[in-house]
Amino acid sequence: MNLSALIHALKEQVSDSDLRSVITFDAEILSSLTKEDAKEIIAHVGSTHLMRLPEKEILFFEWLKEYHPLVWNDLWGNDEPEYMYTVGLDLLPLMLDPVRGFPICDLLTQENYYFVPDHLIGEEISFYLDAVKERFIKQESVTVSQLLVLEISMAPIDAWRFSYHHRIEMDRVLKAINDLKEEGMLVHLGKAEDLAEFVTFDY
Repeated sequence: MNLSALIHALKEQVSDSDLRSVITFDAEILSSLTKEDAKEIIAHVGSTHLMRLPEKEILFFEWLKEYHPLVWNDLWGNDEPEYMYTVGLDLLPLMLDPVRGFPICDLLTQENYYFVPDHLIGEEISFYLDAVKERFIKQESVTVSQLLVLEISMAPIDAWRFSYHHRIEMDRVLKAINDLKEEGMLVHLGKAEDLAEFVTFDY
């Protein structure tokens, strides 16, 4: 299905204003979309509609539910069953990233561990990052702290996503965060209101 046909089908799906439609994209369609395609879809269909999270995202949040239930409950615990794992269509471009996805950045009952490149600080951070990149390119081993700095430098990421993607136990991730904080190379803002100014989605 080409982009024009997809947009037409989606507009028809949400045209009945009496229904709170939830758009579902199959994996094959999602894998074929670019961020520019996603922006076109939002522009023509509208950003106020809901979409169901892709399967890869649902797998992540089911993992979160099993291993970090308090965090999962903060995110999804109050949702009605029929709207579980649904988000605004305006987040579609984020769903196309093979590693990142729905950002965990506004927890209210739990501490946030969401980091953006601006949270990497200190006079030594550029040298540290260059050294990590060199090791990574040479396929040499890196520490959890080094890998975390590399991931944050590329794009915003939360600690749970990092833990899940790299299959690193959360206690090791939290230790790496604390070590980087103590070394003056990382800012950690645990409250959602403090993070708000750093949460921007530049598609």
